[in-house]
This record gives sequence, structure tokens and C-alpha cells, in this order.
Amino acid sequence: MPLAKMQQHCIAELCFAECFRAQIRSEDPVNGPQNVNVVDIRARQLTLQWETFGYAVTRCHSFNLTVQYQYVFNQQEFAAEELIPTSSHYTLRGLRPFVTVRLRLVLANPEGSKESEEIVKQTEEDVPGPIPMESIQTGPYEEKIFMQWKAPNETNGVITLYEVRKC
Repeated sequence: MPLAKMQQHCIAELCFAECFRAQIRSEDPVNGPQNVNVVDIRARQLTLQWETFGYAVTRCHSFNLTVQYQYVFNQQEFAAEELIPTSSHYTLRGLRPFVTVRLRLVLANPEGSKESEEIVKQTEEDVPGPIPMESIQTGPYEEKIFMQWKAPNETNGVITLYEVRKC
């Protein structure tokens, strides 16, 4: 093979090799998940939806998507992280009713990670828990009955009405 032709052949092979290496090399994700929205809010769960992403965003064939969230219940902070199966939506379950949840999605590959914007939502109210039985006090009178009790330990929202039934 003439020298000029051999040099062109080697340059072509080198170029191909460099392009191939660039394709298999991981880099930080371009950006975090985009257009993340809460599409359904219930008392004990939130459903998230976001824009799907491909290799151009993840910049790697191997990546993870997680949701990080936190909320305060009974003056105690709860924080957790869940791995999301590859999809464009996810339902976060096991939340407490009537709490403010702060969450974000995190896209990560072996080279780094990028986060979505933080989202703050409140779960819906739910049926209150039972009234502590030991707090119930009664006092019978000729024409009426006096009753007093403490609020439930888990109000699960704003209590606007108590219902008393005669058994």
C-alpha cells in the first residue's frame, strides 16, 4: 500500500477509534430532570411526572434516577430517598396526610449527578385517628350530659366537627 494511502487509512481508523471512545465514555449528565410536576395529590401519596430523557441528557448508558423527599410530622423530620425504575412517572407512597413535602429528582451516572428544581406540595387531609380513650371525661346532669376529650394524636388535617353518637 502506498504511504499516502496508508496514512489516510490510519487517520480514518484513528478517527473512528476516537469517536467510538467518546461514545462509550461517561460524562456528567447535561442537566437534571426537566418539567417535573406533581400530577396527583392524595392523603398518603403524590404522583410525579417529568420529561423523558435519553443518552443526550444522561450522557451514559448506565444511570439512576432517585427521588429525595422530606416532611415534618409531629415535630419530627422524615427524610428518604427512593430509586425510581426508568420511566416518566412515579408514585411516592407511604406519606403522612396533611404534611408539606419537599422533593426533588436526582439523575446520576458514574461521573456525577444533576438535580431537578425543588417541588413543595401538601398532601391532602384524611380521616382523623381515634380520640385517646383515657382523655374522655363525662358528667351526667338531670337534663344534659357533659363530655370533654382531647384531640386525636393524629389529626390528619384540620378538625372542623366532632360527631357524638348515642350507643
